[in-house]
Amino acid sequence: MAMLKKLVVSVSAAIVLCGIASAPARAAEETYGMVVFLKGSEFFNWAYAGFQDAAKTVGAKTELQGPADWDASAEARAVDQLVAKGVKGVAVTAGDANTLVSSIDKGIAKGVPIVTFDSDSPKSKRLLFVGTNHYNAGYQAGLKMGKLLGDKGRIGISMIPGLDSINGRIAGFEAGLAKAAPGAKVVVKVNDEGDLQKAETVNTAMLQANPEINGIFCAHGNPATGAAAAARNVGRDKGDNKVQVMGFAIDVPILQMVERGELVGTVAQNPYMMGVMSFHMLYSAAHKTQFDNMNQPGFGNVPSSDLDTGVAILLKGDAALKTLAKPPKL
Repeated sequence: MAMLKKLVVSVSAAIVLCGIASAPARAAEETYGMVVFLKGSEFFNWAYAGFQDAAKTVGAKTELQGPADWDASAEARAVDQLVAKGVKGVAVTAGDANTLVSSIDKGIAKGVPIVTFDSDSPKSKRLLFVGTNHYNAGYQAGLKMGKLLGDKGRIGISMIPGLDSINGRIAGFEAGLAKAAPGAKVVVKVNDEGDLQKAETVNTAMLQANPEINGIFCAHGNPATGAAAAARNVGRDKGDNKVQVMGFAIDVPILQMVERGELVGTVAQNPYMMGVMSFHMLYSAAHKTQFDNMNQPGFGNVPSSDLDTGVAILLKGDAALKTLAKPPKL
């Protein structure tokens, strides 16, 4: 009898150990994809670093896809290809909110978990959005610019039309500006097309046509360098007549410009956390528990509401400027 008990205990222990060992073994056979609309961007390098680091905790593999130039259609094709390859989940940042809908929905229909991060595609069937609450981020930037410029603030906005994220940031900025300085106004919005040289060109023309502008809000990562150059081009980068430029990026050159005083500040998102949380949500959605997902039957459990990864307004002298100046290792 004693021998039988020992045998049962030994077998049970072996089963438990086998189960523990098999979990990372199963994860090692799993690949999760990330799709971005500007591959090589420092911002998305931060996001992918977080995605990779999170995957390493369970032994899973990762794959980064996306165009080197801003192209939402190429993104959609990348999502289709990853789904066809049989990845366990896909995190995608929507270069255009509507262009990604079909590919996301087809992936979900095939049982592949898909989440959006950074820039959402809210009309799609994605499981949830992981990233900045863009309205809140814009609101904080608007408050800062309103306090800086007061009721005499006359703002130009450099942006790209069509992105859900940018639309939210601008709406938040206008609300924050109105709260801090009711007399301040947004004078004009210009389309920089996500291109650094184009940003300098259109912002220079904007300042020449609207000399009353004393502040520029850059609603995404690319135009800050161009907007600062535009201020120099019209001789308004110094002194009392200086155009105050607010960036929206944590690229090293932008952080250095803030420290040198060329930008009044920058809106700092947390792309690394976007990558970490996107992976964890995909992994959870790909592995069912005893209870099904109430909102998305057929998938494991994930929150039904979006996950806000937070934001900070970085100014000259802030310690985070030095911390973020160390690019992530991929």
